[in-house]
Amino acid sequence: MCNRMTDITEDIKDGLNLALNEAIIVGLDFDKEVRTVYLTFYPIAIQQDGTIPNDNRFLFAFRNVGRLASSLTLVPETKAIKFDTNELSNKMSEFKNESLYGWEFIDNDEELIFKQWKDNVSFDEIFSDSFEKQHTIDLFQEDKYSKKTIDIRIWFDKIEMFDSNLKPFAAQTFIDNGKRGWDKLYKDGWTTTEAELKGKLVLNE
Repeated sequence: MCNRMTDITEDIKDGLNLALNEAIIVGLDFDKEVRTVYLTFYPIAIQQDGTIPNDNRFLFAFRNVGRLASSLTLVPETKAIKFDTNELSNKMSEFKNESLYGWEFIDNDEELIFKQWKDNVSFDEIFSDSFEKQHTIDLFQEDKYSKKTIDIRIWFDKIEMFDSNLKPFAAQTFIDNGKRGWDKLYKDGWTTTEAELKGKLVLNE
């Protein structure tokens, strides 16, 4: 499969949802000129040879962004803190690279997640009148120390995926690596401590 996905099938959607669960968001950047959101993930994975990658960071480029919205809140306040799209990268960098929890990120029904915060946004910018026909991804980060929470929804046409060396990477391989990782964790238990996680993910000969 090409790394470029214009049409996301149900199998690809389900596979990405699985592979992105517990992934750490390492960084985010939005290039408004080319309407692309760049997201770097560090997911759970085991390669086909039974080892975990030395560097498992992946850059996802969400192309032709038609709409971008976010809600940044600070407990106990509930009103979203206003900021602009060009500040999104800085706002995300304030979070401590928390893992994504859940199994539904790609092409969620609007009523499932977005409904919870769409009327309380920090910004909501539309770049294309046809955004309603696009794919979506829902992301969030929480910081238990600062009590901040940020929700993000991206409307996009396609995903391009790159490994840590910025070489194009096949979506199916990314999904297969994630499935092997989660199969191993289901079998032997799991932990979010990185040092222990690596030990659990190493497959026995």
